[in-house]
Amino acid sequence: MPAPVARPAARVAGVLLALALAPVAAVRRGRPLHPEGATLRGTLHLDEDLGGLAPADGYDGPALVRVSRSAGLPPGLPDVQGVAVRWHVVGATRDLLLSGAGTGRVARFVLSPRRSPWGGAFSTLMPFRTTRGPVLLAAVPGPRAAGDTRSGDLEVDLVLLAAAPRGPWRRCGRLVATERDDAADPRFDPVLHAPYGTYGWAAALRLPAYAAARRHGRTRTQAVRRGS
Repeated sequence: MPAPVARPAARVAGVLLALALAPVAAVRRGRPLHPEGATLRGTLHLDEDLGGLAPADGYDGPALVRVSRSAGLPPGLPDVQGVAVRWHVVGATRDLLLSGAGTGRVARFVLSPRRSPWGGAFSTLMPFRTTRGPVLLAAVPGPRAAGDTRSGDLEVDLVLLAAAPRGPWRRCGRLVATERDDAADPRFDPVLHAPYGTYGWAAALRLPAYAAARRHGRTRTQAVRRGS
């Protein structure tokens, strides 16, 4: 689809998605998606060249990680698992969101519900914009990945991968988090805090939904402070 057509179409789709999430947020009085999760602290390593695909900012340092279930379905039922990562570079916030998906040439763009966070791979679903073209990020569980959001033994161990939309995956980093931080309640935004360049159509698709989520989050926080 040509860019002049793709962006308006994505904007309409984004608005519709935000409208669809509004009643969910009203019922839950908070996050419309990923309502419950576990937050951990750990370390993130990212190569400076995304596995040799394109020049990019590397990173090696602390990270905040949230593991959650997209729809918040009861344990035992398949749900789209999510991993969100936050780190800071020279005072700037970077947010990376990964959702349960496959790794095949088509499956990397398709959500994949499962019971366990570590039962499969994760993908950004949408590509980042680099000087050498679009690049997707993904992650596969490492040997230490264990537990789930409701267990006390949750450990995050993910091998990070990068690829062109139809290309082979290349290793580009590692994420390990084992220290639980139940006091943290971060709100991630992969558009405003994107770690790499974004495409206009991708931002147009996501912005309305994330703006709505932030708005409902503020409403919930204010209600809690009033004691309601």
